[in-house]
Amino acid sequence: MRFNITSLLCASLCTFICNGALAENEKMVFAVDVIRHGDRAPIGAIPTAPYTGHTALGQLTPLGMHQEFELGTKLREQYVDRHGLLPDHYSPETMYVRSSDIDRTLMSAECVLLGLYPPGTGPSLEAKAALPAAYQPIPIHTIPRNEDNLLVIDFNPKLAPTVNEFVHDTPSWKEKTTNLQPQLKRWHELTGINLSGLRDVGGLGDTLFIYQQHHVPLPKGLSNADATEIMKEGEWAFAESFKPHQVGDVTSHELLKAIVDYFEEASQEKSKLKFVLFSGHDTTIAGLLSALRAPGTGRPPYSSDLNFALFKEGSEYKVKINLNGKPITLPGTTSGECTLKEFNALLESKS
Repeated sequence: MRFNITSLLCASLCTFICNGALAENEKMVFAVDVIRHGDRAPIGAIPTAPYTGHTALGQLTPLGMHQEFELGTKLREQYVDRHGLLPDHYSPETMYVRSSDIDRTLMSAECVLLGLYPPGTGPSLEAKAALPAAYQPIPIHTIPRNEDNLLVIDFNPKLAPTVNEFVHDTPSWKEKTTNLQPQLKRWHELTGINLSGLRDVGGLGDTLFIYQQHHVPLPKGLSNADATEIMKEGEWAFAESFKPHQVGDVTSHELLKAIVDYFEEASQEKSKLKFVLFSGHDTTIAGLLSALRAPGTGRPPYSSDLNFALFKEGSEYKVKINLNGKPITLPGTTSGECTLKEFNALLESKS
């Protein structure tokens, strides 16, 4: 028995040492983070129950700012302290930031960057800091939302027909809609919101979630059980809308292609760029997961981070994908990672 235990310990130690050696040889060479904005006020108030929060409709709340700042501090720990991907102080040639042209995503990007390069890391002017608290400004790029084919899916002309064909025409969607018809009429009367189908339920569910998070009274006659059911059905509808990969192919092909191109350039050492941050929405992340053939089970939480990291080990390149720290396993892989070639093949995959 002593021999077996000793052998087991030796084998474990050998495995630990070997894995440690592999980790040392594995170098992060590029990273892309696609994030959702932080906590926000509802897009629109419920007519029968005015929103009483202190933040204007659709805007990032103080909680949302803090969520994104914390994400930024984690990115600094990852990219500056742990992997040395980025320098201690901001260098414009090493990173690029783009946001959708919406206040809450622009502000979210600002808050992430404040965590990534916090006060004290900014430039100096002779014997003093150039800006108060040695703040480091970092450019955030954007384009008009109706022209944004990377981060905003709303204006994609192919979206509606694709969703109609692969989502709304499915037996499960039709059955769910039929079963909810009696409730839709009652919820409409209680909220004043027109509920013509499951998509409208999703919007109401999102608003009710925010009302509960910020302790805003529900409409008179709408019970907590009602609110829970609406939020549950809304989450189901959101997930179902992105379950077919055809939806992701339509909404997120260009964004996935951009990430693939960044990784290809990094593998060929064509650029000094090391990090790209995209600040978007729940639909931005959901669309990408759909395109990756790994759809989510609900709406990505506030301040979610879909991370794509390119590693080099010897002469080989591999890609690791994580959503909020949990590995995303692509079809045909089992380890939560894939080769760069396998990742690139997703662009051409149609099944």
